[in-house]
Amino acid sequence: MERKDNAPEEVKNIDLGDEQRAERMPRRYQRRRQGQFVPDYVDWKDVDFLKRFVPERAKIMPRRISGISAKDQRRIARAIKRASGR
Repeated sequence: MERKDNAPEEVKNIDLGDEQRAERMPRRYQRRRQGQFVPDYVDWKDVDFLKRFVPERAKIMPRRISGISAKDQRRIARAIKRASGR
């Protein structure tokens, strides 16, 4: 069988050294996930609990960093928005 497209038949894997790889791709900041307990009802008046999910920049912390489930993230986001008056 012949190839009808003009693609090269073999792709060479070139191993870049650690130095070159570091220049090309920035490292991502990874925070270790913590198994956090979230109650069934998140009270929007419980400011001390909600502060754990709002850093200094006043943005809701993403669930990949906070380590909570998607369902809990939605409940916490709703409670934070109610508490802030948004």
